[in-house]
Amino acid sequence: MQFVCWLWRGRGFWKDTAAYDASHVAVLASMLRRHGGHKLTCIHDGSFTMPEGVEGLQMPAIVAALPDYLPKLWTWSPELHERIGERFASIDLDVVLLGDVAPLLTGPEPARLWDEARLEPYNTSLLVVEPGFGHAVWESYSPQALASARRTAAYWTGDQSWVAHVLGPGRATFGQRDGIYRYRGSLHQQAAPAGALAMFFCGPMCPRTEGKKSEWVKQAWR
Repeated sequence: MQFVCWLWRGRGFWKDTAAYDASHVAVLASMLRRHGGHKLTCIHDGSFTMPEGVEGLQMPAIVAALPDYLPKLWTWSPELHERIGERFASIDLDVVLLGDVAPLLTGPEPARLWDEARLEPYNTSLLVVEPGFGHAVWESYSPQALASARRTAAYWTGDQSWVAHVLGPGRATFGQRDGIYRYRGSLHQQAAPAGALAMFFCGPMCPRTEGKKSEWVKQAWR
C-alpha cells in the first residue's frame, strides 16, 4: 500500500509537541517495509532532505503556510489525489509499528479513519482515502469557514475537527478493537497490549525519547 507522512516547520506547529525530522521519516519507512513491504512518500515543505528509499513530495507554499496541523488537510485535495493516483494511507510520524496495518485500510469504503479522539469522531493520525473522495474537506476550507464551525462546536482541536465537520459522523473507522492504540506511559511503558499493531504517541513524547525508558519501544522503533 502507498503511505504518506507529513513533515513541515509551520506556524504554531511545534507548540507543546515533540520535534520530528527526516530521521523519523527514515524509521517510519523502515517499519513500513518490515511490516508489509509498503512504500512511503513524505509530503514536506521543501526544507528537508529525504532519507534513502523515501520519495519526497513538496507541498505547495500555500499549504505549508497554514497554521498548526492544517497542512494535513491537503490529504483531501484533488491535486494530491491526482499525484498519488491510488488508494493511500496517511500516517503520522509519532507511531511505533508492531505489525501490518494495511489490512485495516482496505475494503469498499472510500475512507476509513482512526476513532481514537477525545470528544471527536476521528483522529487523523491514521486514515485511508480513495482518490476522488472527500475533496470538500480541502475545497471548502477557509479561515472564515473554520472559525465559523469552531464557534458552534462543543469541542475543537484542529485538522481532525474540520475533517469531522465536513465528512460528518458515521464514516468507517478502526480502533483499539483492531490493534490501533494511543500510547500512554503509565499503561504501556513495560509492554504493548496483546495484538497491538500500532501505537501513536499523540503529544510531547516521541518514540525516540520514550525508547530510552521502554525496551519494547526501543526494539520496535527501528
